[in-house]
Amino acid sequence: MYGTQVAREYIANIEVFDTTCAAPQVLEHIASKWVVLIIYVLSQGTKRYSQLQQQIKGISPKMLIQNLRKLEACGLVQRVVHPVMPPQVDYSLTPLGETLVDPLAVLCEWAVEHVHELKPARKIQERRFF
Repeated sequence: MYGTQVAREYIANIEVFDTTCAAPQVLEHIASKWVVLIIYVLSQGTKRYSQLQQQIKGISPKMLIQNLRKLEACGLVQRVVHPVMPPQVDYSLTPLGETLVDPLAVLCEWAVEHVHELKPARKIQERRFF
């Protein structure tokens, strides 16, 4: 895992702000709350669609399927269909998907630690616009 200073130097030396480069394109695949939650749930082990839907409160069936397909298409999630009736489908992280678990855990940890600071700021902002 990168230390803070090393990470900042690394980011400064890549073209993360050039949308034609790879970094922003990769961020497009992994930088949504649903993707973060799906990766986190799958880090606990293989899950069926219904288990994912139960564990990720508030995600619509359409949004869950869209994100699972996107993660499968970019090689982060593996989908296995078992030849039984009714069909059973399992989802798990690929080895590449596993490499996202630690960085996303740090992000989730930060969110939990700072949520109390963000809520008052959101309320102030809401009062300005309404």
